[in-house]
Formats: sequence, structure tokens, C-alpha cells
Amino acid sequence: MDFFLNSFGLIVSLSFLIWGADKFVDYSSIVAKKLGVNELTIGLTVVALGTSAPEIFVGISSVVNQSESIALGAVVGSNISNIGLIFGVSCIGIYLKPKETPLIQFFPFILSVLVLGYSLYDLTISKLDSLMLILVFCYFLYVIVKNRTDKNSSLEADSSQQQNAVIVFFILVGLVSLILGSRYAVIFAEKIALMLNISELIIGLTIIAIGTSLPELAATISAVIRRKTDMVVGNVIGSNVLNITLVVPIIGIFSNVSLESVLFSRDYLLMVFASIAFITLALIYSKEQISIFGIKIIGFLFVTSYFMYLLFLANII
Repeated sequence: MDFFLNSFGLIVSLSFLIWGADKFVDYSSIVAKKLGVNELTIGLTVVALGTSAPEIFVGISSVVNQSESIALGAVVGSNISNIGLIFGVSCIGIYLKPKETPLIQFFPFILSVLVLGYSLYDLTISKLDSLMLILVFCYFLYVIVKNRTDKNSSLEADSSQQQNAVIVFFILVGLVSLILGSRYAVIFAEKIALMLNISELIIGLTIIAIGTSLPELAATISAVIRRKTDMVVGNVIGSNVLNITLVVPIIGIFSNVSLESVLFSRDYLLMVFASIAFITLALIYSKEQISIFGIKIIGFLFVTSYFMYLLFLANII
């Protein structure tokens, strides 16, 4: 009976999550046009922060509950999921090529991955590691500010206060629905997983990682449907950077954690490989040399590889 109740709760949570993502992406895009800010920047900031909120909350609660392995597993697992599943799904569903992403936008992404590797190498997260990640976050903000405007956008200053209030209302409602939907989806999914006697690290890498990545997935699908493909790349970059530079320092500053070696030797190295593949594709898939069909095939390979990884973690393959 408990299994069916938790499954029903999971379905309801996912419904709120999907609806919230739809409103959040739609009205965030309107804000981008009004402010003359490009959609890539909106993806890097507003959408990325909103969809990374579950990971941040998981990090805080893990420190309180002394379950840091779940949070760190969720960071690495969520970043792998953002690339393999979410970016892969966006490539499969794409039917409009995005604008070329400036190379500088990838620098904070690359730095965050490298600093995380340095931090995980000795299987601890020190105060110095946390400070380095916070500095990467500051650099990320600097890059965003330097590249925030869209030269092809025009300001719409003549909007009424009533219209602006509606936009802000739906952004906030969408964001709250994203956060609550994802939170309860994780809670119900975790209960189902615990019934099957799965370890904390595996729960973090799979159930929690997928659960906390659901906002990114829902926002990405919504963005692709609305042909806001620039938001997709920005969302993946922003979410992955924020997952590392905001969640990991929380753990490093407020707790002393000893990590399992497999988190670095297996999961982090896979995240590095996935990150390289993501950067490569994101840089070339706006070019003429690769067709829409080719992008869809690569997206299918991303998603297939991710599910192979999950099957490996579950000891099925």
C-alpha cells in the first residue's frame, strides 16, 4: 500500500513540476525580450538558478542530517544527468539550431569541473576547496555580466504595470511549483528507493540526482517546444556551475566529510568525459557542418549512454 501511495505522490509532484517549468520558461523568455537580455543569459541565470534550487536544498538538508554522501552524489550525478539526459533530450527534440555560444561562457563551466576534481581527489572537501569554488562562482557572475545583452533585442518599456505584475506573478508561481514539485518528487522517489535497500551514494547518484534534475528536464523540454534553444545550453552550463560552486562549498564549510573513492575514480571521471562531449557538441551544433538529423542522432547517443550508466550503477550490466 505504501508503495502505491508514494507512486501516486510522485506522479502528482511531477505534474506540478512540469506545469511550473512551462510557466517559468515562458515568462522568463518574455523578461529577456523586455530587458534586451539574450536568452542564453536568461538560461545561465534565472532558469539555471531556479532549476538548481533543489540541489541547493538537498545540500543544506544533507549537512543538517549528516548525509553528505547523498548531496555530493547528487551534485556529480545531477551534472551527468544534465548533460546525458537533459541535453541529450534537447538534441533529440531540436528542430531549430541555436545561436553560436560564445567560448567565454564555457570558461566557468570548465573551471568548476577542474576545481571539483582537485577537491575530490583527496576524498575530502576542505575550507580552501570551498573558497576556490566560491571564487569560480564569482567569475561565473562576471562572465554573465560582461555578455548579458542581446544586440538584436529591443527594449519594450511601454508595458503596463499590470502586465509586468502578471509576468512577475507567473515567474514566481512557476519557480515555486518547480521547487516544491521537485522536492516532493525526490521525497517520494527516495522512499521508494529505500524500500529496495539502495545505498546512500547510489541514491544520491541516481534517485536524488534525477529527481533534482527534473526541473532542468522540464524547463528544457518547455524551451525546445517554444524554440528557445539558446536557453537549453545556458541552462545546462548554469545549472552545472551552480551545482558545483554553491552546493559543494556548503558541505565543505559546515561539515567534515570522508568520501568513497569510487565517487572520484568512477563518477567524477565520467562527468569530465560527459562535460568534454557537451562542450564539443555545444560549440559545433550551431554550425552548418552538422545537420539537425545529425544532432538528433548525437542526442540519442547521449541519452543511451546515460541510461547505460544507470544500469551499471544498478548492477544490471
